[in-house]
This record gives sequence, C-alpha cells and structure tokens, in this order.
Amino acid sequence: MDNEQNNMDGMEEDLVVFEDEDGMEYNFIVEDYMFYNGEEYALLADADAEDEDDVECVICKVVAEEENGEEVESFELVEDDNLAEKLLELFNTKMKDDAEEE
Repeated sequence: MDNEQNNMDGMEEDLVVFEDEDGMEYNFIVEDYMFYNGEEYALLADADAEDEDDVECVICKVVAEEENGEEVESFELVEDDNLAEKLLELFNTKMKDDAEEE
C-alpha cells in the first residue's frame, strides 16, 4: 500500500506501509527511483527511525498493476543479495551525482 504525505518543505513524499505476518506495520519513505535492466526499482528508508544517521534502507522492485481501470504501484522486496548489492551501489552513485549537481 502507498500513500502520499506532506513533508516540512511542502513537497509530497511517498509513504509505503509494509505489514509482516504478525500484523506489525513498518513505514518507509521512497527516497529515489531508478530503472535497471528494464525494471523499475525504489530505494526506501525507514520513516520511523529515531537516529537520522542510522536509517534502515530497503530496495524494492516497483510493480505497476491496473485495478479498476487505475494504475496502482506495489513494491516487492528484492531478495537476491547480489542484485540488491548492485542496486544499492547504483543508488549511492546516483545520489552522490545528484548532490554534486546542486
């Protein structure tokens, strides 16, 4: 499930809520998107982290589906460790390049 929430800067950010098998909910914010090998991926950061310097991140594959004539995005955790490591490396490079452009 994904929702939109306003942040302090007035910009919208995507909030994704995952639920585990015990019914516990975990909130993540979409930090960035990118395409790799024809697939779209998202870097998600723990929205409830108390320590800004120690935020858990996960990488998900973005799956677009149509429900009731409307396109809906869902997120699937990348479980292949080699792929996740490669994507994390690419996200880090992309974010570093974006920061240098500012």
